[in-house]
Amino acid sequence: MITKKEALDQIKAYVAAQEEEVVQFLKDFIAIDSTTYNEGKAVEFLAGKMKEFGYDEVRVDKVGNVVGRVGSGKTVLMYDSHIDTVEPGDPADWGFNPLEARMEEGKVLHGRGAVDDKGCLTGITFAGKALKALGLDKDFTLWVSGSLSEEDVEGSCVKAMLEENPDIKPDFVLVAEASNNRVIRGHKGRALIKITVPGKCAHASTAWRGDNALIKALPIMDKVDKFNDFVEDPFLGRGSIEVTKVDCKTPSLNTIPGEAVITCDRRISCGESIDELLKEVSQFYEGIDGVTAAIDTEKVQTYTGYDITCVDYFPSWVMPEDHPLIQAGVNAFTELFGEKPAVEAWEFCTNATHMCGRMGIPAIGYGPGDDSLCHSTQDKVPVDDLMKAIMFYASLPLYASEG
Repeated sequence: MITKKEALDQIKAYVAAQEEEVVQFLKDFIAIDSTTYNEGKAVEFLAGKMKEFGYDEVRVDKVGNVVGRVGSGKTVLMYDSHIDTVEPGDPADWGFNPLEARMEEGKVLHGRGAVDDKGCLTGITFAGKALKALGLDKDFTLWVSGSLSEEDVEGSCVKAMLEENPDIKPDFVLVAEASNNRVIRGHKGRALIKITVPGKCAHASTAWRGDNALIKALPIMDKVDKFNDFVEDPFLGRGSIEVTKVDCKTPSLNTIPGEAVITCDRRISCGESIDELLKEVSQFYEGIDGVTAAIDTEKVQTYTGYDITCVDYFPSWVMPEDHPLIQAGVNAFTELFGEKPAVEAWEFCTNATHMCGRMGIPAIGYGPGDDSLCHSTQDKVPVDDLMKAIMFYASLPLYASEG
């Protein structure tokens, strides 16, 4: 039986030798448009690669998620990374076709999905390949998940995945999203709140006959903008609320609106419930008759035709820094690279909002690249960071399965 140090040395050597294949894999992956709800071809590509890499089992479930298994040991881990991307955008804004990834100075791969989230998904897929090839998959079961539609309804498709695959019961979850190679132990949640302001349509030339809902909405938005009375979490900090959209019900541009709907993004720091959030926003429209507020509900359909109903409430999650999973991540990183990682929080939401926030499965986050570049025309990942992440992903199960 080899020692932990020998296993880490094997992982580092094997992964380093894979660099050319990793880069080509990611380029090919980026070339497949997998905008949210259009992930089918990318799923087919990833499932085929998992089979080629010798995974013990590969599934594409009814939802359309792809999951591959390596090993069959007692401790069950799930590595999840979303396969969908935001729209590629106008090539003129990029200076090139963002689906034709290019290598830039400093060995940085640039293209839609490089940092969010195909670089991470490439990383966890190659980690499974490494563990299988090196015969290090004996003491745990690792499920590698390429999940759908995270960019729109985060958590919803991994929820459906676990419902459609009830035999997959993870003890631990790793969410692979860009983290600048920090170990992540939590992030805020979010809710999408819609405040509906009633009015009465009338021709703009005789507006006195109606009741302008948009004008009635202005003081509500002003109160939202000025509100800052949030409870502060010692790790995640304070929540926030922002007006992100206003929709007006009006038949023409010369008619005053008969209804205005204010959409607010509420970042959740301290696990506030839906009832608590709705009570909070009620103060913004106090004294204005007929105004109502509700958490938005979306009904979407995946590329396979699977129906998803998503209530836009996604709780926050935090893992104690001394939790065995977080410590497993810190130890794996430290022994691989000779230095301790930063242990911090993400600013954005991920699929961990369901798996840890709702289900209570211990979770950790980690990924290559600068998360501030997500959704931008600077969507890029340094190859050295990606290779380092693969080493980390392949090493973590050796620590998480101890004891």
